[in-house]
Amino acid sequence: MEENLSSDYSSKNSLYSSNIENSKTKKEENEKSISFAKIISELLTDICEEGKSNLDSKSVLLKPFISKKIPNISLSDYIERLLKYSKTFNEIMIIILIYLDTICAKHKINLNYYNIHKFVLASFIVAIKFYEDDYYSISYYAKLGGVSKKEAINLEYEFLNLMDFQLFVNQQLYEKYYNNLFSLQEEEDDDIFYDDFNYEDNNKDIN
Repeated sequence: MEENLSSDYSSKNSLYSSNIENSKTKKEENEKSISFAKIISELLTDICEEGKSNLDSKSVLLKPFISKKIPNISLSDYIERLLKYSKTFNEIMIIILIYLDTICAKHKINLNYYNIHKFVLASFIVAIKFYEDDYYSISYYAKLGGVSKKEAINLEYEFLNLMDFQLFVNQQLYEKYYNNLFSLQEEEDDDIFYDDFNYEDNNKDIN
């Protein structure tokens, strides 16, 4: 089942490949991934905070992704763990965010602390298998994500159905997300600079 599922949607995107070729080194890209991971985990955490009051545990679409209790590991540490031990590239984090935005908008899904980890893991597995030339076994990603192999396969399958197997991300959409995240990163770096020198920040509302 694992191999058949992979072959159903595995395809290499020229956009993704060209971005990889333009990267200086894989190490540098991984460092950027951690940086983007911080911004993305903060965005998703804010969304989960908003979703605390709307725990739609009865939804058939959500059931495979809902944990019985909130995982002990923070979302930030969870994403960093996935990136660190999968040795993937910076672009994957952007693709994951696009995928999550897509299913939330399409299916009116509310992300919260009970489902966000499994949604992130599922999107991570799907994105890597669609965009990477080489990737680890589903057993490896299951262990990395803290679930059984059987559950990882099911999460992958359910996520693909939510996406209707439409995994291609066009250049315009990719660049929009990339630029927005890069801007957020720069704003955070500026905030750190001002905090270090005790300057009053009067420009918090500037995009």
